[in-house]
Amino acid sequence: MSSITSFMFRIFVKEPISFQSFSGLTSCGIFYNLVRSVDESLAEFLHNSKMLAPWSATPFIVESYPPKIVFRQVPAQSISRFSFSIMDDRLCEIFKEAILKPDLHIDLGGVRAKVIEVVVNTYKFSDLASNIDPLSNKFSVKFLTPTAFRKPILDCCIRCPYYTAYRLRVDGDGKIAKPCEYAKLHQGVVIPLPIPALLFRNMARIWSTFSNIQLDVRGVAEWVEDAIAIAGFPKGIKTVRVYEHKEMGKWIIGFMGTVRFSIREGFYDEKYAKIAAALLKMAEITNVGVRRTAGFGMIRYLPSKQYSNRTS
Repeated sequence: MSSITSFMFRIFVKEPISFQSFSGLTSCGIFYNLVRSVDESLAEFLHNSKMLAPWSATPFIVESYPPKIVFRQVPAQSISRFSFSIMDDRLCEIFKEAILKPDLHIDLGGVRAKVIEVVVNTYKFSDLASNIDPLSNKFSVKFLTPTAFRKPILDCCIRCPYYTAYRLRVDGDGKIAKPCEYAKLHQGVVIPLPIPALLFRNMARIWSTFSNIQLDVRGVAEWVEDAIAIAGFPKGIKTVRVYEHKEMGKWIIGFMGTVRFSIREGFYDEKYAKIAAALLKMAEITNVGVRRTAGFGMIRYLPSKQYSNRTS
């Protein structure tokens, strides 16, 4: 796909609305209901698919100063917004059809919220790739909602020729098989930590799956393994447990907070630094990590202008 289409809903809430755990889970349900109203089979396919989701959502955000991300409650007489970003042409057209229906409204636990407007924006992958400055030696990422990354099922050396051949096979037919006898199998362990390699691997996977702009994102993921380190947490990070189904004990844990990163001395590469910055700008639209479709992994990329791009 050549672009990402973002749909931002603004709603007016007359009565207070309470959520069970995290409003992003409600946003996810709203998306499925809208798609289901036009194409029920597609909604079921998306819901049950184990593939990388071609869409993401934000939680509810109350339009106050400063804006407030909602976990459990939207106050009465307030305006809130939530967004969906779509990276699939067919899904995008179906979603447009769903929101163009007359008397568009949102039902939230018995409360009917009036949709004030839907703002549509398009972000071209080509613009994300070209209209960006390379990473500086130091930069920060603010993780706005709970974020976690899934450890690769196969833990391999990414520079191994067996692994390269394995990736070609996987990219061709989607099957997962051990590239060699030394590969270690994992069961999709979820890690609530800002590990640079996991962050950039995830972003590289999103870009390579949905963008028609060819960048060496896999090369960036390899470069990050050695080049980028965590430099600190200026105000700390915290972990948050979000229950999807409290009665069933089903939950996800993620971290939040601002994380500083630095490029190690002697490892700066302008080509990779520019692609890495493009991935971070993309992730501001698509979210990162697990459960992007439920508002997890919202980030803000904070470049540091006071540092020069090259190591002295």
